[in-house]
Amino acid sequence: MTIVINNIKYDLKYFSTKSVLLEENYPLNRHISKFLMLWISGVKDFEIYTSGSTGVASKIILKRDWLEISALQTVNLLNLWNETVLCCLPITKIGGLMMIIRAIVADFDIQIIEPKSDPMADISSNHPFTFVSLVPSQLKIILQSTESTEKLNRFKNIILGGSDINTKLLSGIQTLKPNVYHTYGMTETCSHIALKKLNNNAWPSFKPNPFVELKTNAEGWLSIKAYQTGNEWIDTKDIVKLYPDNRFDFIGRADFLINTGGFKVFPEKLEIQIRDIFIANNWDIDFAITSKSSEKWGEEIVLVIVNDFHSDTEILEVLKPLLQNYELPKRIVKLESIPINEGGKINRLKLRDII
Repeated sequence: MTIVINNIKYDLKYFSTKSVLLEENYPLNRHISKFLMLWISGVKDFEIYTSGSTGVASKIILKRDWLEISALQTVNLLNLWNETVLCCLPITKIGGLMMIIRAIVADFDIQIIEPKSDPMADISSNHPFTFVSLVPSQLKIILQSTESTEKLNRFKNIILGGSDINTKLLSGIQTLKPNVYHTYGMTETCSHIALKKLNNNAWPSFKPNPFVELKTNAEGWLSIKAYQTGNEWIDTKDIVKLYPDNRFDFIGRADFLINTGGFKVFPEKLEIQIRDIFIANNWDIDFAITSKSSEKWGEEIVLVIVNDFHSDTEILEVLKPLLQNYELPKRIVKLESIPINEGGKINRLKLRDII
Protein backbone atom coordinates (compact mmCIF):
# COMPACT_ATOMS: atom_id res chain seq x y z
CA MET A 1 0.00 0.00 0.00
CA THR A 2 0.99 3.63 -0.42
CA ILE A 3 0.30 6.54 1.90
CA VAL A 4 0.15 10.09 0.58
CA ILE A 5 0.81 12.77 3.20
CA ASN A 6 0.99 16.41 2.20
CA ASN A 7 1.01 15.28 -1.47
CA ILE A 8 4.14 13.18 -0.91
CA LYS A 9 3.79 9.45 -1.56
CA TYR A 10 5.35 6.89 0.78
CA ASP A 11 5.36 3.10 0.92
CA LEU A 12 4.15 1.82 4.28
CA LYS A 13 7.53 0.09 4.83
CA TYR A 14 9.17 3.54 4.75
CA PHE A 15 7.97 4.11 8.29
CA SER A 16 9.63 0.94 9.55
CA THR A 17 13.12 2.24 8.79
CA LYS A 18 13.03 6.01 9.16
CA SER A 19 13.74 7.50 12.57
CA VAL A 20 13.08 11.10 11.47
CA LEU A 21 9.45 12.06 11.98
CA LEU A 22 7.64 14.03 9.29
CA GLU A 23 7.18 17.63 10.35
CA GLU A 24 6.89 19.76 7.21
CA ASN A 25 3.72 21.69 6.36
CA TYR A 26 0.79 19.59 7.60
CA PRO A 27 0.93 20.04 11.40
CA LEU A 28 -0.17 16.47 12.17
CA ASN A 29 2.57 14.82 10.09
CA ARG A 30 4.57 14.04 13.21
CA HIS A 31 1.57 12.33 14.79
CA ILE A 32 0.87 10.31 11.63
CA SER A 33 4.41 9.07 11.22
CA LYS A 34 4.73 8.22 14.92
CA PHE A 35 1.56 6.13 14.81
CA LEU A 36 2.68 4.31 11.64
CA MET A 37 6.08 3.48 13.14
CA LEU A 38 4.41 2.14 16.30
CA TRP A 39 1.96 0.07 14.25
CA ILE A 40 4.64 -1.45 12.02
CA SER A 41 6.80 -2.25 15.04
CA GLY A 42 3.96 -4.37 16.42
CA VAL A 43 2.85 -2.26 19.40
CA LYS A 44 -0.12 -3.94 21.07
CA ASP A 45 -1.73 -1.01 22.94
CA PHE A 46 -2.54 2.49 21.72
CA GLU A 47 -3.44 5.58 23.73
CA ILE A 48 -6.35 7.48 22.18
CA TYR A 49 -8.34 10.44 23.43
CA THR A 50 -12.13 10.35 23.51
CA SER A 51 -14.07 13.07 21.70
CA GLY A 52 -15.08 14.88 24.90
CA SER A 53 -18.55 15.53 23.49
CA THR A 54 -20.16 14.82 26.86
CA GLY A 55 -17.35 15.98 29.12
CA VAL A 56 -13.61 16.43 29.28
CA ALA A 57 -11.72 14.35 26.72
CA SER A 58 -10.01 11.43 28.42
CA LYS A 59 -7.21 9.09 27.41
CA ILE A 60 -8.05 5.42 27.00
CA ILE A 61 -6.13 2.34 25.88
CA LEU A 62 -7.31 0.37 22.85
CA LYS A 63 -5.73 -2.94 21.95
CA ARG A 64 -4.32 -3.54 18.51
CA ASP A 65 -6.47 -6.60 17.80
CA TRP A 66 -9.63 -4.69 18.77
CA LEU A 67 -8.74 -2.00 16.24
CA GLU A 68 -7.99 -4.62 13.59
CA ILE A 69 -11.30 -6.43 14.15
CA SER A 70 -13.23 -3.16 13.94
CA ALA A 71 -11.45 -2.24 10.70
CA LEU A 72 -12.08 -5.65 9.12
CA GLN A 73 -15.76 -5.51 10.06
CA THR A 74 -16.14 -2.27 8.11
CA VAL A 75 -14.26 -3.69 5.13
CA ASN A 76 -16.46 -6.80 5.07
CA LEU A 77 -19.79 -5.08 5.75
CA LEU A 78 -19.28 -2.54 2.96
CA ASN A 79 -17.72 -5.09 0.59
CA LEU A 80 -14.67 -2.90 0.19
CA TRP A 81 -12.11 -4.16 -2.31
CA ASN A 82 -9.05 -2.54 -3.87
CA GLU A 83 -10.14 0.89 -2.59
CA THR A 84 -8.37 4.23 -2.65
CA VAL A 85 -9.11 5.96 0.64
CA LEU A 86 -9.33 9.66 1.45
CA CYS A 87 -8.80 10.54 5.11
CA CYS A 88 -10.03 14.06 5.88
CA LEU A 89 -10.87 13.72 9.59
CA PRO A 90 -8.55 14.48 12.52
CA ILE A 91 -6.30 11.45 12.92
CA THR A 92 -5.81 12.25 16.60
CA LYS A 93 -9.40 11.04 17.07
CA ILE A 94 -10.86 7.58 16.44
CA GLY A 95 -12.74 8.58 13.26
CA GLY A 96 -9.64 9.60 11.34
CA LEU A 97 -7.34 7.01 12.89
CA MET A 98 -9.62 4.14 11.91
CA MET A 99 -9.51 5.21 8.26
CA ILE A 100 -5.76 4.68 8.36
CA ILE A 101 -6.09 1.32 10.11
CA ARG A 102 -8.74 0.14 7.61
CA ALA A 103 -6.35 0.99 4.78
CA ILE A 104 -3.51 -0.89 6.46
CA VAL A 105 -5.41 -4.11 7.26
CA ALA A 106 -7.00 -4.24 3.79
CA ASP A 107 -3.92 -3.04 1.89
CA PHE A 108 -5.67 0.02 0.43
CA ASP A 109 -3.88 3.11 -0.81
CA ILE A 110 -4.72 6.17 1.28
CA GLN A 111 -4.21 9.91 1.12
CA ILE A 112 -4.34 11.96 4.33
CA ILE A 113 -5.28 15.62 4.03
CA GLU A 114 -5.79 18.35 6.58
CA PRO A 115 -9.39 18.36 7.88
CA LYS A 116 -11.44 21.18 6.38
CA SER A 117 -15.11 22.11 6.15
CA ASP A 118 -15.05 21.15 2.45
CA PRO A 119 -12.38 18.48 1.89
CA MET A 120 -13.48 18.09 -1.74
CA ALA A 121 -11.97 21.52 -2.44
CA ASP A 122 -8.49 20.02 -1.99
CA ILE A 123 -8.79 17.13 -4.44
CA SER A 124 -8.88 17.06 -8.24
CA SER A 125 -12.06 16.71 -10.30
CA ASN A 126 -10.85 13.36 -11.69
CA HIS A 127 -9.59 11.98 -8.37
CA PRO A 128 -9.25 8.20 -7.86
CA PHE A 129 -10.81 8.01 -4.38
CA THR A 130 -13.57 5.49 -3.65
CA PHE A 131 -14.02 5.52 0.15
CA VAL A 132 -14.24 8.42 2.61
CA SER A 133 -15.50 9.21 6.10
CA LEU A 134 -17.14 12.58 6.76
CA VAL A 135 -19.00 14.36 9.52
CA PRO A 136 -22.41 15.91 8.75
CA SER A 137 -21.10 19.49 8.88
CA GLN A 138 -18.62 18.64 6.08
CA LEU A 139 -21.27 16.95 3.96
CA LYS A 140 -23.59 19.95 4.38
CA ILE A 141 -20.90 22.29 2.99
CA ILE A 142 -20.03 19.91 0.16
CA LEU A 143 -23.65 19.71 -1.00
CA GLN A 144 -23.79 23.51 -1.26
CA SER A 145 -21.19 23.38 -4.06
CA THR A 146 -21.92 21.81 -7.45
CA GLU A 147 -18.22 21.22 -8.06
CA SER A 148 -17.65 19.57 -4.68
CA THR A 149 -20.78 17.43 -5.07
CA GLU A 150 -19.55 16.19 -8.44
CA LYS A 151 -16.26 15.19 -6.85
CA LEU A 152 -18.07 13.40 -4.02
CA ASN A 153 -20.15 11.47 -6.56
CA ARG A 154 -16.96 9.79 -7.82
CA PHE A 155 -16.74 7.87 -4.52
CA LYS A 156 -18.40 4.47 -4.05
CA ASN A 157 -18.98 4.45 -0.27
CA ILE A 158 -19.26 7.20 2.33
CA ILE A 159 -19.51 6.66 6.07
CA LEU A 160 -20.96 9.52 8.04
CA GLY A 161 -20.25 9.86 11.74
CA GLY A 162 -20.89 12.44 14.40
CA SER A 163 -24.13 14.29 14.91
CA ASP A 164 -27.66 13.34 13.86
CA ILE A 165 -28.78 13.71 10.26
CA ASN A 166 -31.50 16.33 9.87
CA THR A 167 -34.23 16.14 7.25
CA LYS A 168 -32.63 18.64 4.88
CA LEU A 169 -29.29 16.83 4.88
CA LEU A 170 -31.03 13.47 4.47
CA SER A 171 -32.84 14.87 1.44
CA GLY A 172 -29.52 15.97 -0.06
CA ILE A 173 -28.06 12.52 0.55
CA GLN A 174 -30.79 11.03 -1.67
CA THR A 175 -29.28 12.87 -4.65
CA LEU A 176 -25.85 11.26 -4.21
CA LYS A 177 -24.60 8.28 -6.22
CA PRO A 178 -22.36 6.69 -3.55
CA ASN A 179 -23.82 4.55 -0.79
CA VAL A 180 -24.00 6.66 2.38
CA TYR A 181 -23.99 4.99 5.79
CA HIS A 182 -24.62 6.69 9.13
CA THR A 183 -22.40 5.19 11.80
CA TYR A 184 -23.04 4.62 15.49
CA GLY A 185 -20.16 4.08 17.85
CA MET A 186 -17.60 5.75 20.07
CA THR A 187 -13.90 5.75 20.86
CA GLU A 188 -14.40 3.04 23.49
CA THR A 189 -15.83 0.67 20.83
CA CYS A 190 -13.05 1.35 18.30
CA SER A 191 -15.33 3.37 16.04
CA HIS A 192 -18.74 2.21 14.83
CA ILE A 193 -20.51 -0.93 16.03
CA ALA A 194 -23.61 -0.30 13.90
CA LEU A 195 -24.53 1.16 10.52
CA LYS A 196 -27.65 2.70 8.99
CA LYS A 197 -27.83 2.99 5.22
CA LEU A 198 -29.29 6.36 4.27
CA ASN A 199 -29.84 6.06 0.49
CA ASN A 200 -29.97 3.52 -2.35
CA ASN A 201 -32.47 1.24 -0.56
CA ALA A 202 -32.09 2.87 2.84
CA TRP A 203 -32.47 1.00 6.12
CA PRO A 204 -35.04 2.28 8.66
CA SER A 205 -32.83 1.64 11.72
CA PHE A 206 -29.26 0.97 12.79
CA LYS A 207 -28.02 -2.59 12.25
CA PRO A 208 -25.28 -3.77 14.64
CA ASN A 209 -22.10 -5.30 13.29
CA PRO A 210 -21.75 -9.11 13.51
CA PHE A 211 -21.12 -10.51 17.01
CA VAL A 212 -22.11 -7.25 18.70
CA GLU A 213 -24.44 -7.72 21.69
CA LEU A 214 -26.78 -4.94 22.82
CA LYS A 215 -29.08 -4.44 25.78
CA THR A 216 -30.93 -1.57 27.44
CA ASN A 217 -31.91 -0.84 31.01
CA ALA A 218 -35.33 0.32 32.22
CA GLU A 219 -34.57 3.91 31.11
CA GLY A 220 -33.49 2.81 27.65
CA TRP A 221 -29.76 3.38 28.21
CA LEU A 222 -27.72 1.27 25.80
CA SER A 223 -24.97 -1.18 26.79
CA ILE A 224 -22.61 -2.77 24.25
CA LYS A 225 -20.54 -5.94 24.30
CA ALA A 226 -18.23 -6.98 21.46
CA TYR A 227 -14.78 -8.34 20.72
CA GLN A 228 -13.54 -4.76 20.35
CA THR A 229 -14.73 -3.96 23.90
CA GLY A 230 -12.68 -6.85 25.27
CA ASN A 231 -15.92 -8.87 25.48
CA GLU A 232 -16.92 -6.65 28.40
CA TRP A 233 -20.15 -4.69 28.65
CA ILE A 234 -19.73 -0.95 28.10
CA ASP A 235 -22.51 1.16 29.52
CA THR A 236 -23.41 4.27 27.56
CA LYS A 237 -25.72 7.16 28.31
CA ASP A 238 -27.28 6.89 24.88
CA ILE A 239 -31.01 6.28 24.98
CA VAL A 240 -32.26 4.06 22.16
CA LYS A 241 -35.29 2.06 21.10
CA LEU A 242 -33.99 -1.50 20.81
CA TYR A 243 -35.96 -3.95 18.66
CA PRO A 244 -36.10 -7.76 19.14
CA ASP A 245 -33.83 -8.35 16.12
CA ASN A 246 -31.15 -6.07 17.70
CA ARG A 247 -31.80 -3.15 15.36
CA PHE A 248 -32.20 0.15 17.15
CA ASP A 249 -33.13 3.80 16.78
CA PHE A 250 -31.11 6.49 18.53
CA ILE A 251 -33.26 8.84 20.63
CA GLY A 252 -30.81 11.06 22.51
CA ARG A 253 -28.15 11.43 25.18
CA ALA A 254 -29.17 11.15 28.81
CA ASP A 255 -26.51 13.80 29.61
CA PHE A 256 -28.45 16.43 27.70
CA LEU A 257 -32.00 15.42 28.61
CA ILE A 258 -34.02 18.52 29.53
CA ASN A 259 -36.57 18.15 32.34
CA THR A 260 -38.94 21.07 31.93
CA GLY A 261 -42.01 21.21 34.13
CA GLY A 262 -41.85 17.44 34.61
CA PHE A 263 -41.67 16.72 30.86
CA LYS A 264 -38.54 15.10 29.42
CA VAL A 265 -37.24 16.59 26.18
CA PHE A 266 -34.27 15.36 24.14
CA PRO A 267 -32.62 18.30 22.36
CA GLU A 268 -31.52 16.06 19.47
CA LYS A 269 -35.10 14.97 18.78
CA LEU A 270 -36.55 18.48 19.24
CA GLU A 271 -33.94 19.90 16.82
CA ILE A 272 -35.14 17.51 14.11
CA GLN A 273 -38.75 18.61 14.66
CA ILE A 274 -37.84 22.30 14.54
CA ARG A 275 -35.62 21.82 11.50
CA ASP A 276 -38.53 20.25 9.62
CA ILE A 277 -40.76 23.21 10.55
CA PHE A 278 -38.17 25.74 9.39
CA ILE A 279 -37.63 23.86 6.11
CA ALA A 280 -41.40 23.79 5.49
CA ASN A 281 -41.32 27.59 5.79
CA ASN A 282 -38.25 27.84 3.51
CA TRP A 283 -36.15 29.11 6.41
CA ASP A 284 -32.50 28.07 6.27
CA ILE A 285 -31.56 28.71 9.89
CA ASP A 286 -28.55 27.36 11.78
CA PHE A 287 -29.70 26.65 15.34
CA ALA A 288 -29.45 24.37 18.36
CA ILE A 289 -31.47 23.52 21.45
CA THR A 290 -30.07 23.87 24.95
CA SER A 291 -31.43 24.74 28.39
CA LYS A 292 -30.90 26.87 31.45
CA SER A 293 -32.09 26.53 35.03
CA SER A 294 -35.48 27.99 35.88
CA GLU A 295 -37.22 28.47 39.21
CA LYS A 296 -40.60 27.91 37.57
CA TRP A 297 -39.85 25.01 35.21
CA GLY A 298 -36.72 23.42 36.72
CA GLU A 299 -35.14 23.79 33.30
CA GLU A 300 -36.34 25.92 30.43
CA ILE A 301 -35.75 25.20 26.76
CA VAL A 302 -33.56 27.72 24.96
CA LEU A 303 -33.49 28.01 21.16
CA VAL A 304 -30.08 29.28 20.04
CA ILE A 305 -30.07 30.79 16.55
CA VAL A 306 -27.11 31.99 14.48
CA ASN A 307 -27.45 35.53 13.11
CA ASP A 308 -30.97 35.29 11.70
CA PHE A 309 -33.23 38.21 10.81
CA HIS A 310 -36.51 36.61 11.93
CA SER A 311 -38.01 38.08 15.09
CA ASP A 312 -38.72 35.97 18.16
CA THR A 313 -42.42 36.48 17.55
CA GLU A 314 -42.19 35.19 13.96
CA ILE A 315 -40.24 32.14 15.07
CA LEU A 316 -42.66 31.23 17.85
CA GLU A 317 -45.64 31.71 15.56
CA VAL A 318 -44.42 28.97 13.20
CA LEU A 319 -43.43 26.65 16.05
CA LYS A 320 -46.55 26.89 18.23
CA PRO A 321 -48.99 25.00 15.95
CA LEU A 322 -46.65 22.02 15.54
CA LEU A 323 -44.95 21.60 18.92
CA GLN A 324 -46.31 20.62 22.30
CA ASN A 325 -46.48 23.48 24.78
CA TYR A 326 -43.71 21.98 26.89
CA GLU A 327 -41.48 21.72 23.77
CA LEU A 328 -41.74 25.41 22.93
CA PRO A 329 -38.61 27.44 23.69
CA LYS A 330 -39.01 29.75 26.66
CA ARG A 331 -36.15 31.87 25.32
CA ILE A 332 -34.58 32.59 21.95
CA VAL A 333 -30.93 33.61 21.97
CA LYS A 334 -28.94 34.75 18.92
CA LEU A 335 -25.22 34.01 18.67
CA GLU A 336 -22.59 34.47 15.97
CA SER A 337 -21.88 30.72 15.93
CA ILE A 338 -22.72 27.46 17.66
CA PRO A 339 -19.74 25.64 19.21
CA ILE A 340 -18.80 22.44 17.37
CA ASN A 341 -16.32 19.79 18.50
CA GLU A 342 -13.77 17.98 16.31
CA GLY A 343 -16.26 15.22 15.57
CA GLY A 344 -18.65 17.68 13.97
CA LYS A 345 -21.13 17.48 16.84
CA ILE A 346 -22.65 20.40 18.70
CA ASN A 347 -20.56 20.98 21.80
CA ARG A 348 -23.59 20.97 24.08
CA LEU A 349 -21.64 21.45 27.28
CA LYS A 350 -19.95 24.56 25.95
CA LEU A 351 -23.23 25.84 24.50
CA ARG A 352 -24.96 25.40 27.84
CA ASP A 353 -22.12 27.28 29.54
CA ILE A 354 -22.43 30.15 27.04
CA ILE A 355 -26.16 30.45 27.68
